[in-house]
Amino acid sequence: MIGHYLRSRPAAHEWSERHRPSAADDDFYYRSESIAEYLRGARRRVEVARTDLCGRRDRSIVEGNSPFVFTPDDAPSPARAIVLTHGLTDSPYAVRDLAGFFQRQGFFVLALQLPGHGTRPGDLLVTGWQDWVKSHQHLLAKLCQRFDEVYAGGFSTGATLSIYQALLNPRIRGLFLFAPALGVNPLARLAAPLARLGKRWPRLGWFDVQPDSDCFKYESLPQRAIAEVTRMIRALTELSRISAPSVPVFVAASEQDATLDSRAILDWFEQQTGPRRMLYYSSGQPQVPAFVKRVPSRFAAQRIRSFAHTSLIHSPANPHYGAHGEQRVCAHYYRLEPSKYQRCKAGEEDCLGEMFDETEACQVIRRLTYNPLFEEMLSEIGEFITTCLSD
Repeated sequence: MIGHYLRSRPAAHEWSERHRPSAADDDFYYRSESIAEYLRGARRRVEVARTDLCGRRDRSIVEGNSPFVFTPDDAPSPARAIVLTHGLTDSPYAVRDLAGFFQRQGFFVLALQLPGHGTRPGDLLVTGWQDWVKSHQHLLAKLCQRFDEVYAGGFSTGATLSIYQALLNPRIRGLFLFAPALGVNPLARLAAPLARLGKRWPRLGWFDVQPDSDCFKYESLPQRAIAEVTRMIRALTELSRISAPSVPVFVAASEQDATLDSRAILDWFEQQTGPRRMLYYSSGQPQVPAFVKRVPSRFAAQRIRSFAHTSLIHSPANPHYGAHGEQRVCAHYYRLEPSKYQRCKAGEEDCLGEMFDETEACQVIRRLTYNPLFEEMLSEIGEFITTCLSD
């Protein structure tokens, strides 16, 4: 994927205020005295830093990009809490469907906002993986003060962060991981030197610059953000050599994932020693470790030929990313094939799936943004909670 985007650089006219860091104070990420204070500070940060607040959708944009709490209706004093963490360039909106499920399971749910996210892409120019760790640790500590059982879950970079914390914090009782970033394209190693060059020549500091039409996810991506994810993966690898969690682990991943190395996820899962379960969405019959359930990812009637990295954690009913959602993800065509980009954005795609997974019969593919088997996945998680989590 990275090789495709390295062929072109953003044109000068594409630069705007959103590609510069905002000047807002970020101390609340680490110094808030309570979760309520953290939520207020993050919301103010979104209101100050966003560059697209100028119309009737302002409220939904602020709410979707801000962290939130879900409290179970039938458990005024829940014993379990979970912190859910979104992925790179995403916002707390990304985990909203999962949050609703854990709320129904009786969990107090905190969906956090990683520093540099939910505001403007330029904020990722000045944010590092240790900022994400520090913020995550701060909120985990708040939950550990209030709840008997604390769990961590996340998507992509957020899942990797959850594993890292489980190696450090013995209070974490289990992990729920969706497409954890445990291995990336080897070309990602170019991101760090390009990010350094970007300090002198700003255009080199961006992996890609796009319209950022998705109000809940950055489409523009700085090289530094990629470099920080690779650094976090290296740090996790080093930490894993001296520590290993034995907590229950649930994982979901896609074989056709174009963003991450799905084989690395299988290898990591095979090394786990505690109670475990994994769903592996595949269009073939790959060899998988024990406790991994292969799930078909091709549905001809729905024109779905594979599960994308972006598809796992959204319900088909999601109003933004679902089967009839307003957002069509076509970024893989933006620079290389503008005509396909226009067709895809207009809803004229031949099929849905992972980007660059075209065939003769599927020459324009829209990246799948929802999980057609979302309810089935939730049932698997529910059974895992019942059978593998201690009372």
